[in-house]
Amino acid sequence: MSRSQNQAATIPHSWDLEGWPSSVFPGTTSRARYIIRTHKDELIREGALARVGRELVVFGARYARWLEKRASEVPGYVPAPNRERPVEAA
Repeated sequence: MSRSQNQAATIPHSWDLEGWPSSVFPGTTSRARYIIRTHKDELIREGALARVGRELVVFGARYARWLEKRASEVPGYVPAPNRERPVEAA
Protein backbone atom coordinates (compact mmCIF):
# COMPACT_ATOMS: atom_id res chain seq x y z
CA MET A 1 0.00 0.00 0.00
CA SER A 2 1.45 3.37 -0.97
CA ARG A 3 1.80 6.23 1.47
CA SER A 4 -1.10 8.19 -0.06
CA GLN A 5 -3.38 5.13 0.10
CA ASN A 6 -2.40 4.56 3.74
CA GLN A 7 -3.17 8.19 4.60
CA ALA A 8 -6.52 8.01 2.82
CA ALA A 9 -7.40 4.96 4.89
CA THR A 10 -6.76 6.80 8.19
CA ILE A 11 -8.58 10.07 7.44
CA PRO A 12 -12.27 9.87 6.58
CA HIS A 13 -13.09 11.39 3.21
CA SER A 14 -15.78 13.68 4.63
CA TRP A 15 -18.21 13.96 7.53
CA ASP A 16 -20.89 16.27 8.84
CA LEU A 17 -20.57 18.28 12.02
CA GLU A 18 -22.92 16.05 14.03
CA GLY A 19 -20.98 12.94 13.00
CA TRP A 20 -17.53 14.28 13.94
CA PRO A 21 -15.14 11.29 14.22
CA SER A 22 -13.54 10.91 17.64
CA SER A 23 -10.23 10.07 15.95
CA VAL A 24 -10.06 13.50 14.26
CA PHE A 25 -8.89 16.61 16.16
CA PRO A 26 -10.53 18.06 18.28
CA GLY A 27 -12.30 14.76 18.96
CA THR A 28 -15.78 15.88 20.05
CA THR A 29 -18.70 17.57 18.33
CA SER A 30 -18.84 20.40 20.86
CA ARG A 31 -15.16 21.26 20.42
CA ALA A 32 -15.51 20.92 16.65
CA ARG A 33 -18.38 23.43 16.69
CA TYR A 34 -16.08 25.92 18.39
CA ILE A 35 -13.30 25.33 15.82
CA ILE A 36 -15.72 25.72 12.93
CA ARG A 37 -17.41 28.78 14.40
CA THR A 38 -14.12 30.60 14.99
CA HIS A 39 -12.40 29.59 11.73
CA LYS A 40 -15.37 29.18 9.39
CA ASP A 41 -14.26 31.66 6.71
CA GLU A 42 -10.72 30.31 6.67
CA LEU A 43 -11.91 26.68 6.45
CA ILE A 44 -14.18 27.56 3.54
CA ARG A 45 -11.32 29.37 1.74
CA GLU A 46 -9.10 26.31 2.21
CA GLY A 47 -11.82 24.05 0.79
CA ALA A 48 -12.10 22.12 4.05
CA LEU A 49 -15.70 23.13 4.84
CA ALA A 50 -18.83 23.42 2.73
CA ARG A 51 -22.55 23.71 3.26
CA VAL A 52 -24.61 20.94 1.66
CA GLY A 53 -28.24 21.84 2.16
CA ARG A 54 -28.54 22.54 5.87
CA GLU A 55 -25.49 20.46 6.82
CA LEU A 56 -21.91 21.64 7.29
CA VAL A 57 -19.58 19.08 5.73
CA VAL A 58 -15.87 18.79 6.50
CA PHE A 59 -13.52 17.37 3.84
CA GLY A 60 -10.90 15.19 5.51
CA ALA A 61 -7.75 15.70 3.43
CA ARG A 62 -8.17 19.48 3.22
CA TYR A 63 -9.02 19.71 6.93
CA ALA A 64 -5.84 17.75 7.77
CA ARG A 65 -3.81 20.11 5.57
CA TRP A 66 -5.40 23.14 7.31
CA LEU A 67 -4.59 21.62 10.71
CA GLU A 68 -0.96 21.15 9.76
CA LYS A 69 -0.68 24.81 8.78
CA ARG A 70 -2.02 25.81 12.19
CA ALA A 71 -0.28 23.08 14.25
CA SER A 72 1.99 25.56 16.03
CA GLU A 73 -1.10 27.24 17.54
CA VAL A 74 -2.51 23.99 18.96
CA PRO A 75 -0.74 22.70 22.07
CA GLY A 76 -0.44 18.92 21.99
CA TYR A 77 -1.34 18.49 18.31
CA VAL A 78 1.05 16.11 16.57
CA PRO A 79 0.63 15.57 12.80
CA ALA A 80 0.56 11.98 11.61
CA PRO A 81 4.13 10.70 11.17
CA ASN A 82 3.29 9.21 7.77
CA ARG A 83 1.91 12.49 6.42
CA GLU A 84 3.73 13.74 3.33
CA ARG A 85 5.36 17.10 3.96
CA PRO A 86 5.71 19.77 1.28
CA VAL A 87 9.30 20.40 0.18
CA GLU A 88 10.46 23.80 1.40
CA ALA A 89 12.53 25.94 -0.93
CA ALA A 90 15.94 26.85 0.42
